[in-house]
Amino acid sequence: MTKHRLELFSDGVFAIVLTLLALDLKVPSAHGLTGLAQIAPGLLVHAATFFIVGVLWMTHHGALARVDRINSRALLLNLVALFWATLLPFAARVAAERPLEPLGASLMAASCGAYFLSFAAMRLSLHSAIDDHEAMRAWRRRRITIAAGLILTDFCCALLSWLTPWAGYAAALATMCVLLLLPSPPEEEERFEREAVGQAAPPAAKAAGPEDRA
Repeated sequence: MTKHRLELFSDGVFAIVLTLLALDLKVPSAHGLTGLAQIAPGLLVHAATFFIVGVLWMTHHGALARVDRINSRALLLNLVALFWATLLPFAARVAAERPLEPLGASLMAASCGAYFLSFAAMRLSLHSAIDDHEAMRAWRRRRITIAAGLILTDFCCALLSWLTPWAGYAAALATMCVLLLLPSPPEEEERFEREAVGQAAPPAAKAAGPEDRA
C-alpha cells in the first residue's frame, strides 16, 4: 500500500469521527436560557472533543508527511490507533449526558493514551527522512519523551477519573494543549531535504552546440 492510500483512509476515519460528534448534538426540550442550560454540558464536551480529534489528525498528518515507505506492521498499528480515535464520540456522548460520572471522562483519557501508544509504535516502525540526520534524531528523541509522558499521564488520569471525573477531562485537554505547543522540527530539515533532492536529481543536460546539431 502506498503512503497516499494510508493517508486517505486515515483522513476518512477522522472525518467520520467528527461527523459522529455533530450527530450527537440534540435540540433542547425547553426554550430560551433554560434550553441553553440543558445543552450547555453537551456543547462544551462537543467543542472540546472536536478540537481534540482535530489535533490528533494534525499530529497524524504531520508524522506521516515525513515517512517515505509503509510496511504491514505500520498498517496494523495505524488501524489500532484509529480504533481508539473512533471511541471518542462515544466517550463524548456519555460525558455530555452524565458529566459528573466517571465513565465518559475515564474513557476519553484512556482513548487518548491508547491512541498515542499505538500511533507512537506505528511511527517507530516506519522510516523517515528525520531518522538519517543527527540533528533531527535529537528532535525526534525529545518528541518521543514527551509522547511517553502524555501516554502515562492519560492512563493515570483515566484511573483517577473513577475518583473524580475532572482528572480525565483535564488529561484529554492537556494532551491537546501540549500537542499544539510542541515545537516544529528544526529548520535544518528543509536544508536536508534540499540536499537529498539535489543529490538524487540527475545533472542537467548540456545545451546542444553546433557540433551536436550537425
